[in-house]
Amino acid sequence: MNSRPYSQTPPEPVEIALGNSYLLQGSDAYLIDTHIERIKRQIRSKHDVDTAVLYADELRNKAGELAEHLDSFSIFSESKVIIIKNVELLLKKELEVLVQYFEAPAENQTLILVGDKYDSRLGVWKKINAATAKILCDPPKFTSDIRNWLTTELNRVGKRMSPKAMEDFSSRIDLDYFSAANELTKLTLLVGERATITEQDINQSLGTTRTGTKIDFLRALGRKNAKAALEAVELMLEAEWEPLQVFFQISSFYTVLYKIVLLRAKRVSDMEISAKHIGEIYQSQRREYLEFANNYKQAELEAILEILLETDSRLKSSIVEKNVELAVALLKIMG
Repeated sequence: MNSRPYSQTPPEPVEIALGNSYLLQGSDAYLIDTHIERIKRQIRSKHDVDTAVLYADELRNKAGELAEHLDSFSIFSESKVIIIKNVELLLKKELEVLVQYFEAPAENQTLILVGDKYDSRLGVWKKINAATAKILCDPPKFTSDIRNWLTTELNRVGKRMSPKAMEDFSSRIDLDYFSAANELTKLTLLVGERATITEQDINQSLGTTRTGTKIDFLRALGRKNAKAALEAVELMLEAEWEPLQVFFQISSFYTVLYKIVLLRAKRVSDMEISAKHIGEIYQSQRREYLEFANNYKQAELEAILEILLETDSRLKSSIVEKNVELAVALLKIMG
């Protein structure tokens, strides 16, 4: 098996075939899901396969159960795709089961291993790396990553942009492949059969929206930018948000951050937190929430929740100016 890393955003990972296995390394949920679906779709186009999804934390100290998953087949299908998520959490015995499997892999079975960080110096991981095709699934760090992704996706959907339009899209979009994919889908629907997406199309599609204002507000909270947070609240109220709706967004935001901080204190990994514990947050925003949590300590969040409890009581009173109460609460939180 070729173990060299493939580009994280190709139209198709190369050499997709039943019997081959893949290691999806990284933390970007959009890329991980995209590659899993593409691998499954291409294999299903040629074979009748069952699919099983396993979670590594549920397989810890269960090497026998993992071996059974690798060796058993349904009476309804002779082929199988097995997806193992958070594979970096597997213990040595379970990793050895995988190594043993890769010594004589089944021709009618594909494994998709999904993990973020692992110690590639360990002998078991060296063998797993050698037996799988690695596909990098790192989140974008720079605008150039979005631009490279955009080039690939435009080719895939049969559209084109001028260099200026591509620069406008890449610089205005979030550093997030999921958000970028959503916006590109909106653009392709907007232009219809037209092959070229113009700068005017981008301006029309990426204009200020109610949702965009909310996202800007939450980012201001996460980054402790009091000025931007107050400006966003003003825009939200001008867009006919009720003060209690804005307050609910603030309360929900800090409740999620508090949950993340508590889980980290219990040594739960960020990947597991994202996959299992903050389902109320859009998948495309979970990485940002994890980053926001880095800016707050547990004691600080506990004090913020006390402020919010007091503010909730005051906002429910009919004699207070609710807009003012929101501003005061934000200044206390971010002061």
